[in-house]
Amino acid sequence: MSQRKVTMQVIADTVGVSKYVVSKTLNNKLGVSEATRQKILFTAKQLGYSKDGPSEGPSLPLETEIENGYILVVLPNYEYQSISYTYWGTVFQGISLHIQSKKAGMIVITSEMDLTKKVDVANLIGIITVGTLDEQTLLALSTYNLPIVTLDHEARIIRTDSIFMDNLGGIERMTDHLIGLGHKQLLFIGNIHYSQSFYERWTGFRNSLEKADIAIAQGNQKVLTIPYNDDMEVALQQHFEELGIHSTHFPTAFVCANDHIARRMIFLLEKNGLACPKDVSVTGFDSLEEDKHLSPTLTTVQVLKQVMGRRAVDRLIWRAKNRDYPPEKLLIVGDIAFNESIDTPKKR
Repeated sequence: MSQRKVTMQVIADTVGVSKYVVSKTLNNKLGVSEATRQKILFTAKQLGYSKDGPSEGPSLPLETEIENGYILVVLPNYEYQSISYTYWGTVFQGISLHIQSKKAGMIVITSEMDLTKKVDVANLIGIITVGTLDEQTLLALSTYNLPIVTLDHEARIIRTDSIFMDNLGGIERMTDHLIGLGHKQLLFIGNIHYSQSFYERWTGFRNSLEKADIAIAQGNQKVLTIPYNDDMEVALQQHFEELGIHSTHFPTAFVCANDHIARRMIFLLEKNGLACPKDVSVTGFDSLEEDKHLSPTLTTVQVLKQVMGRRAVDRLIWRAKNRDYPPEKLLIVGDIAFNESIDTPKKR
């Protein structure tokens, strides 16, 4: 697989700004805020940008071993490495490209395999797991006595480094903004037991309500737990009817666990005669590429998906030469992309 050249447009799409702003930043021109400039420079570095093509990054003491070694990448299923799988496919691409830039090899398996028969540990540098894996799989991986970095999952019974988006902080800032617009009837949408990320996003939402002294009374937990599958819309419609779609108690804002849920929410609201954001505001989390061309454009927390993948590789290489340090949990902060799907609450 050839390594894709990291262009200014790639950086612009990742950060969520125009190519013109990226060009001004990388050419040290004035007119870009310091916060945006720092984010662009950080993203460019993480994506390996250089004017001559992708950078291989700084050399490391383990360079020889890395070039002769392999990194084992463990996925819940092979769909995670498909670029059509818009979230995890992009994360996997970040892992793959950065491993290539280190001149190392990569072995990809799924957690469904018999790990004792499928993995040859010779020349393995370490292991990166992607997404939620069961503890039995992680326990089996730990028997190889290699460094492990988990992406978007925190192991409970083994020692690993973990990398997450700042799920709690991102949703907390989003909810703070909605409350600042005047929303007091807010509802979090998503199965908080689906993943650790979903639970952390719910926690951020709850923290924001508590800071604003918006009651979370028992029996009115401000969370709507729905299945994250094809039955989602049926469950949502049922809950809409229970909430009273056109009543004064119907939420003025829905804070959704991710963009997929948010987009289905907007579709269902329109199906029930409510417009977004005129009648109800809706927010997401992920900043999915395919969602950017839909209307209304979604206010969402941006996830630097390729950056997450590259940071996992860098962290694994660091851990391989620093085995005695305690495990660490790294958070990558994403900015909020303010778009068309939110507004001040409509008077009822």
